[in-house]
Amino acid sequence: MMNRSPNALQKYLFLLIGLILLAGADKMLPLQSSAADNRSQKQQNQNHRRNQIDRHIKRQKNLRLEIEQGRQEVKAFTRKENEIIKRLNRVDQALNKSRKNAAALGKEIKLFDDKILEAANASAILRQRIQFNEQYVAKRLVAMYKMNWLGKFHLLASAESMHEFIQRKAALKYILAYDEKIRRELAENQADLKKMLVTLETLIAHKKNRAVEYEKQIKSISRERSTRKRLLADIRSQKALELAAIDALTRAANDLDSKISLLNSQVETAGTHKNNSQIAFSTHKGLLIMPVIGKIISLFGPYKNQKYNITNFRSGIDIKADKGEPIRSVFQGQVLYSNWFKGYGNMIVIDHGNNYYTIYAHLEETFKSKGKSVATAEVIATVGDTGSMEGAKLYFEVRHHGKPENPLVWLKKG
Repeated sequence: MMNRSPNALQKYLFLLIGLILLAGADKMLPLQSSAADNRSQKQQNQNHRRNQIDRHIKRQKNLRLEIEQGRQEVKAFTRKENEIIKRLNRVDQALNKSRKNAAALGKEIKLFDDKILEAANASAILRQRIQFNEQYVAKRLVAMYKMNWLGKFHLLASAESMHEFIQRKAALKYILAYDEKIRRELAENQADLKKMLVTLETLIAHKKNRAVEYEKQIKSISRERSTRKRLLADIRSQKALELAAIDALTRAANDLDSKISLLNSQVETAGTHKNNSQIAFSTHKGLLIMPVIGKIISLFGPYKNQKYNITNFRSGIDIKADKGEPIRSVFQGQVLYSNWFKGYGNMIVIDHGNNYYTIYAHLEETFKSKGKSVATAEVIATVGDTGSMEGAKLYFEVRHHGKPENPLVWLKKG
């Protein structure tokens, strides 16, 4: 072994080194393969994450589109609900206008009936006069015929004295004058009767026209009532619509607050109305009369809608009463407002001086216009359902400096 040649040693060393290298290479190959696998797995993970991110981005875009679509649908529903509430107000106003027109036409027809009756009575009286005068004239014509046959001179000549002659002549002259008067009266009566008959025919024609128009108004009222009933039924049957109606009433209450504040400031600026009486409104707390005969169904103050768990504030009271029931002013004053108000229908505001006001709403007929004075207990309107979603009732408020106060504190108990 010691005698081996250098070449053999070199070969041995080379083989040994080769074996070592082969052994090392055998150990290194799994490491290289593992690194490649790791790189491949990492790439796959990155691709997976990218795919997930892309899917999330795409889903986010779709969600945004769905959200926007939903928002637009909500807006569309809200517009639809608001339009229904607005339409109800328009129908209320149209119904109120038709009622007023029908009432005015009814009064006009009644006036025509009175005039027709008056004209008919007058024409009947004229006919009686004409008949009487015609009979008289007919008799006088017979008498005149006989007198002409006998001769006027013979009638006068048969007088036994001058005195009798003069008397007969005067009587004859009087009779002839009276006959002429009757004939003229007959002619005038006949002419008057013709005019009266023309007037009567004209009145009857006008009444017929008004009656046709009245029937149209009645049909219009019937249609508008049906529309109103259907709209109210829709509102009560759909939560979204009912909530929109509640919201509309809340906005109407806020609008009323603003209106009263404006009216109050106008009164203070103008200083046009002062309570000139020795009796102040403030001294009648707990002594005011009930504005209408009825039952109080809603109280002043905060109240909760149990159905939708909504809390609101009522600035006055609701008094259930029969439609057409007279409404009286609780105290003397001056009408500050008398017109339609959205959400409240026909409404009257009375200024009682010293910044005290009372408000009466949902009225059918109003008998007082802006600027008119009213006395305590004077009838100012009748109960109606204008602007009301709950039928006929009176909405009543008491305010001081525009701020609502509990009416029950002011009204006489019992």
